Amino acid sequence: MGKKLLSIIVFFLLLFSIYNFRQNIFEGYISVYAQDEIDEDMPEKKIDYSKYCWNLYTLYKNDDAWQKDLNKFNNDMKELENYVGKITKSKIHLSFGLRIKEKLDIKLNSLSAYAKLKKDLNKNSYEYLNMTEQINKSYSKYIKIISQLELEILKLSEIKCNKYLADRKINSKYGMYIRDIRKKKKHYLDDKSESILTNLSLINGLPSNVYDLFRHMDKKIDITPAQYESAMQSDDREKRIEAYKSEFLPYNDNINILAGLLGGQVSNNVFYANTRNYDSALQMYLDSDNINTKVYKALIKTVSENTDNLHKYIRLRKKILKLDKIYYYDMFVPMVNEPEDIIHYDKAQGLVYSALSPLGESYESIVYKAFNERWIDVFSNENKVGGGYCLSVYNNHPYILLNYNSSIGGVSTLIHELGHGVYEYLSSKNQNFYNSSPSIFTHEVASTTNEVLLYENLIKNAGSNEEKAYYISMYLDFIKNTLYTQTMYAEFEDYIHECVENNKQLNALVLNDKWSMLLKKYYGEDFEVDPLSMVGWARIPHFYNSFYVYKYATGCCSAVCCAQDILKNGPENYLNFLKKGGSDYPLNLLKSNNIDLNSQKPIQNTIEKFDQLVNELEKLINER
Repeated sequence: MGKKLLSIIVFFLLLFSIYNFRQNIFEGYISVYAQDEIDEDMPEKKIDYSKYCWNLYTLYKNDDAWQKDLNKFNNDMKELENYVGKITKSKIHLSFGLRIKEKLDIKLNSLSAYAKLKKDLNKNSYEYLNMTEQINKSYSKYIKIISQLELEILKLSEIKCNKYLADRKINSKYGMYIRDIRKKKKHYLDDKSESILTNLSLINGLPSNVYDLFRHMDKKIDITPAQYESAMQSDDREKRIEAYKSEFLPYNDNINILAGLLGGQVSNNVFYANTRNYDSALQMYLDSDNINTKVYKALIKTVSENTDNLHKYIRLRKKILKLDKIYYYDMFVPMVNEPEDIIHYDKAQGLVYSALSPLGESYESIVYKAFNERWIDVFSNENKVGGGYCLSVYNNHPYILLNYNSSIGGVSTLIHELGHGVYEYLSSKNQNFYNSSPSIFTHEVASTTNEVLLYENLIKNAGSNEEKAYYISMYLDFIKNTLYTQTMYAEFEDYIHECVENNKQLNALVLNDKWSMLLKKYYGEDFEVDPLSMVGWARIPHFYNSFYVYKYATGCCSAVCCAQDILKNGPENYLNFLKKGGSDYPLNLLKSNNIDLNSQKPIQNTIEKFDQLVNELEKLINER
């Protein structure tokens, strides 16, 4: 399947997953239903909701117009199908075929987006579920055509391919797309073997599917996810312990089944890596972003060897909370009381503008468009899905879903999603379609850079030491959750794959022992590893999206470096990075912005920032 086409269909799902993940990264997930009611947040403020919802007329005037366009798309697929068996016949055939594909991809992008957005505003509507089913059927037919065309491009001789790429127009417009396909050539088997692997793909998702069934349907607990989140942030420790047991016991009671599922996922990965002649499953998964496994290994080595300041953070948390030991259920209660301030949406916009002012007028003008041209659906309602995401539509604009809850956390989510949105907008304005969709790897840099700028701005403009201490604690938790904890996850994931690759046993005992060792290694002597915390690995759904979590850690390091450079030297380098979109592989794009993830410098810089913040918070606490 084409990497570009897949990104169109699933990109919003990835960002939706990211939103859920980033709300409570240590735990691995949080319910999208954990939203405050708007009437409770803003009882005295009347809202004209028509100003704060999506304007979908720029996509389609109505559902009938969408249906008409879908019918046209289904008919136009036949024109592309005519190129099956011919697309590599000549330079003209290749250029014309890819031009037709590009138009169809753009159309499919709009069709899919409209159905997705409509459904998410009307989650109980069978009409929009039906629209989604129609899109899926069309996509299924379309991808079969694309697969055949891409196979022809993959099998093209090196001499002929280089001759085609020597054409400036073909190379500038389709070069990255063609190189992505060709990169898989040495891992392609014969047609019969590929057909067998395709059939096997129908069952290799079973571990993930069964895990989701357990987590969403069979895991019986006494409290809702929203209640669990609230309890874990409560000042009442007994309430936290009760919620912790309620959540973790079902995993503990089914630990052998869950170990079997994760083992099955890992075995799948190792099988495909071996079959396709990769050195390891890690190499196979990193190959799509053209990232060397040394980057992954260096991240783990650097972070795991520099945990002293994280241990200092845990000691400070223990001191502030007046506890003898920090347990898992003590990790989420705020160390500093949140300022009692209802942040209405208009004030949130002001905080966003203030934080993003170092990015200059051109960036802020896009944010202004987002706020005033109804790119954002802001508030929750009965029929709307929870959570949040950013969905980009080429030749249109991004659409951002929020469930804004009038808190500083809500502002953080808003500015994060705007980072995704502005990145996509600048990319689509400066790149052709095939180069316009950045990878998730660099997307996390764009969104978290905005968050870092928000924290820096809040700390700088805090009205009191208490307020400043709160914002510093937020910044600390952001780095803890996205750098340290995700690197710990990455180390665990690397270990379990190496076990299977070296024919070592992988069972619940092995998994629990490794997880407890990592908890102690990263969080130090002041963190108590109790028996229930040892099953924490079983609660991380991201392990079924293999070798993915490390991107949050690299994104955090890159974002801290980007923000520091912006505040010191101005936004020009960073804006140029955003404008390049997906025109190159992630590490090359970041290097153009003076961030070299082949070195340890960005990681060390973020570790030093964390240490500085811990010391600053400790000083403020001692001055109370």
